[in-house]
Amino acid sequence: LIGSSEPIVAVPGDDVLLPCRVDPEWDAVGKTVEWSRPDLRVPGRHKPVEYVYVYRFKKMDRDMMMETYIQRTSLSEERLRRGDVSLSIRNVSLEDNGRFRCFLPSLMRAREVHLVVEPNFVKMTTTETVPHRTLITPTPQDETISTDRWTRLHICLPVFFFFIICLSAVFICIVKRCRQKQEVLRLAALGLCRDDPNLQINTGF
Repeated sequence: LIGSSEPIVAVPGDDVLLPCRVDPEWDAVGKTVEWSRPDLRVPGRHKPVEYVYVYRFKKMDRDMMMETYIQRTSLSEERLRRGDVSLSIRNVSLEDNGRFRCFLPSLMRAREVHLVVEPNFVKMTTTETVPHRTLITPTPQDETISTDRWTRLHICLPVFFFFIICLSAVFICIVKRCRQKQEVLRLAALGLCRDDPNLQINTGF
């Protein structure tokens, strides 16, 4: 049997469904289904178990049920064909607060579901379950500051790139001049060595 590990929370006057089903699916039509309240004891009654709902011989057995639940509880025959023995309770009250036990004698299986009836419980709607997001609208002052920053950035970037280009050009010119000067010195040295044989021998040219 599979039920709900979390309590079913409702407010007085709600209609609730206490989930309980057989897995895998199992045709429960014609089988016995017993819903009881293990913690409840009715004064003057000697039975150890007080039944909230009893389904046997394909119908509700009123003689086994507590009077307060006869008109407010039901099972779905369509769901019973799939092994779904969930119990519907209409117009719940504070007296319904507590544990409910589902038992299938044919399978010797039982499952408990906890119903919490809370007068101050507020149901969450679809819009309330969505986390609230705070939208910050920029003020005119913030927009002006942002615009000024973009303007300065647009001006500074071209100036910076122009400075880098000029610096690179100067560096290239200096390198070229140094190379030209070295070449002139090298050619002059070669010419001097050719004119003076003694210098050629001493210098190794």
